[in-house]
Amino acid sequence: MTIAALGAVGSLALAGCSSQDGNASKGDDKKITVVASTNVYGDIVKSIGGDHVNVESIINSSSQDPHSYEATAQDRLKVEKADVIVENGGGYDAFMDDLAKNSKAEKINAVELSGLPGADEANHEEHDHDHESSGSEEHEHKHDHGSFNEHVWYSPSVMKKVAEKIGEDLGSVDSSHKDDYSTKAKDLGGKLDSLQHRAEDVNAKGKGYVATEPVPGYLLQATGLEDKTPTDFYEAIEGDTDVPASVLKSMRDALSSGSISLLGFNQQTESAQTGELKKYAEEHHVPTVSFTETLPEGKDYIGWMDDNLDSVSKALKDHA
Repeated sequence: MTIAALGAVGSLALAGCSSQDGNASKGDDKKITVVASTNVYGDIVKSIGGDHVNVESIINSSSQDPHSYEATAQDRLKVEKADVIVENGGGYDAFMDDLAKNSKAEKINAVELSGLPGADEANHEEHDHDHESSGSEEHEHKHDHGSFNEHVWYSPSVMKKVAEKIGEDLGSVDSSHKDDYSTKAKDLGGKLDSLQHRAEDVNAKGKGYVATEPVPGYLLQATGLEDKTPTDFYEAIEGDTDVPASVLKSMRDALSSGSISLLGFNQQTESAQTGELKKYAEEHHVPTVSFTETLPEGKDYIGWMDDNLDSVSKALKDHA
């Protein structure tokens, strides 16, 4: 065999070894592909994965509503190529279950990890709905999950569990950077602990709030605030139906009672009815604190939640 031929054989052998090694670990030259349902979870992944990951967030704008989002063919292609998939679960981002149902990627479900009362039932309801609607051209996207609040990313303690799982799964896919992921997940966990403690230090125990959606509930309740929103109001909003006049009256009565310290307002899903309640709150000197479901442009998760707590603290001070 000629020297040139031997060289070619050697090159092929090296290439084969390199390919086999790549199956065990992503190595330094190939990044992990992660698809997150929203930029909230995408930001957590970036904080832990750093330069070792490529993150695609399907919902990445405040103009998009995850409850009613219709996945595209491009979204499906992204998920098919993913090594790790991160979703909220609990019916919030149901489009992800359909996209990921045949994927072999590592799957992270925040509601499932939360350990909150009712979380398992909410996820089971979501999966049952997926089976019932599979193959159907009609998707109403109602997000009625009983009394369970699926907006778990507003809980820093739940997000710490999510961060830990992200670190573990990134390390499982890419063992060569396992220590990096573990360290960054631990660092982020410390920041999330501090955020939880800061919320508790607001010490609003004995004060009440109402909200146009249960979105900020976990954060507000961590401050000690008690949710005084009529259950029927949430049921109508979560069921994507008009709020009955009698229930709107109950909300107005609460806002004018003097016992409500703030109105939590979801600005991403403002309607004529919720806009009217915001105006009513202003007329009765109840501060309004606006919340979003997705990460504001230019913010990371920690900074976003810090801003939310700043707004809550200011509202409580103004109402004192």
